Amino acid sequence: MASLELLLIFTLISGVIAYLVGKVHPKTGSILTIIVSGIVFASLAYFGLNEQLLTKVSYLPYISFIQTPLAIFFGVLVSFVFFMVSFFNPYFIDKYTYKAVYSLLYLLSLAGIIGIFFTDNFMTLFFFFELVVWSSLFLIPLGRDEEVSVWYFGFSVFGSFALLSAILLMQSVTGTFDITTGLQAVSGFNRLSVFILLLIAAFAKLGAFPLHYWLPKVLTDSPDPVTSIFSGGLEKLGAFIAVLGLVKLVPTGFFIDVMDMYLTHYILAILGSLTIIGGTVMAIRQDDAKKLLAYSSMSNGGYIIVALSLGSSAGISGGLYHIIAHAIASTAAFLAIGAVARQTNTTKMSELGGMLHKMPITYMVYLIAIISMAGIPPMGGFISKWLIFQGVINKGLILVAAATFFGSIGSFLYVFRPLAALFLGQELPQFKETIKEAPIVMLIPMVILSLLNIVTGVYPTNILAYINTLLVDLNIVQLDITRWTIVGTNGTLNPALIAVMFALGVFIAFIIFISLKKSRKVELMDTYTAANFIYTEELLHYSVDFYAPIERLYEPYIHFMKKFYQALANKVREVGALVKYYIFTSKPEVATFFIMLVIAILLWGDLV
Repeated sequence: MASLELLLIFTLISGVIAYLVGKVHPKTGSILTIIVSGIVFASLAYFGLNEQLLTKVSYLPYISFIQTPLAIFFGVLVSFVFFMVSFFNPYFIDKYTYKAVYSLLYLLSLAGIIGIFFTDNFMTLFFFFELVVWSSLFLIPLGRDEEVSVWYFGFSVFGSFALLSAILLMQSVTGTFDITTGLQAVSGFNRLSVFILLLIAAFAKLGAFPLHYWLPKVLTDSPDPVTSIFSGGLEKLGAFIAVLGLVKLVPTGFFIDVMDMYLTHYILAILGSLTIIGGTVMAIRQDDAKKLLAYSSMSNGGYIIVALSLGSSAGISGGLYHIIAHAIASTAAFLAIGAVARQTNTTKMSELGGMLHKMPITYMVYLIAIISMAGIPPMGGFISKWLIFQGVINKGLILVAAATFFGSIGSFLYVFRPLAALFLGQELPQFKETIKEAPIVMLIPMVILSLLNIVTGVYPTNILAYINTLLVDLNIVQLDITRWTIVGTNGTLNPALIAVMFALGVFIAFIIFISLKKSRKVELMDTYTAANFIYTEELLHYSVDFYAPIERLYEPYIHFMKKFYQALANKVREVGALVKYYIFTSKPEVATFFIMLVIAILLWGDLV
């Protein structure tokens, strides 16, 4: 048996060792992150899935653990993402100013997720939640822009205060910090207040509308491995808090009979729908491949919120499966773009082209990932979206259904853009002789993730069977599945049969392709306009204004949230300047006055 306590201590000590080793030899320190994250994942997966994790605590005071299907579900998934991304660390470590610190913070974040998912105490959860926030906060500025950390910090603090307020309110009413007991015992208006506060924390961490503003900034400007960790792993902490608020906390409020759901949950479904739409329309217009995938991550977070808010077996199963499918697909996509960035030093699609010829395996990894993210068979994203569509249709939520279908159609557009502009098309002259495929160690996790994208789309029933055990623990009716099929209210899905038909179609298309006359490959300079050769090849790059006609339709309406948060930031700066002027002053008499005022306020009861 594996002890959760010893696994946590091992990870924390390993982080310190990786730091000390990294001070002498940074690459060796980063290699330790591979070994440690691999051990953590293997331990949680093997012993957790076999229900052999030891939860007894001997050395860590005030900390307790519990083994639940929900904890194992999230713990195994997020630790797997950490393990896969760690293979990239040795190849990016030289890009960072504080190389040894990177390895330390990476493992501290990993230790934090163990505590978050497996504790049965809300205050312990909050402690580890903050450990993840602070360790990830200092990973971000190792990338392009330190200002992004400020935005992440601001939204994280807002989410943390909401989470802490929910915890303290629940404890004041129920007298306990126990997660299960407290969520079941809180009632009345206090239940609604805890519900809202938990969802604020979840939205802030998941990057859902209207608390999404930090997400595209962080996922664009963070180091490439960190970006993959955020999208595939750390965002899922928000999904975990959302499950606590939407599923484990017994619903309250006005019940809408015609929709068979609570008003609060319907409002959250609408917010999830706005997240889907907002992420989709913003992703379509991006030139930076990382920023495009960042908005895609936001959009997929909306699907998770919509699914969990439905409260049905199809909806919650779809939401939990989408957490897996998106974690695998987005991690693979971000790693593929990271591999290209390492070779070319850019993620701008208008500055790239023809990477297929230089990096064919990376191209296939990205292709498989975006097929899943778009919800196309035979990948995992198709299964989760089918279940979510079933849940939405069963509830008769017309507006939500329109948003979810819009998101799927829009995803076809934005995921195709990097495929066409970055991997296909013409090679730009500066990369024709210098670019090579990513190193074999970097290809290992990308290939594994690609295979999982396919497996989760062809044979999902084993995972859904485990999700059924999770549903029992959450008091939700189990999903109706057989070995090869998923039974829904509006039809039965056979993923393996769909995969066979899909493979047959690809085979026929391949036969037609090799049978036809081959086209002649031409260079960009093999063209002219009005008898004049074009010497600035980059001007012909067709990824520039790729979807300009579509973007013009909604361009005037998309910046209101940006303006709101920028105005809010300006007001915070003004308040800060005011406080600095009157309190943090060089005049001793002013400082003495405020010190006496604070003391008087603190001792007011005794003075009176």
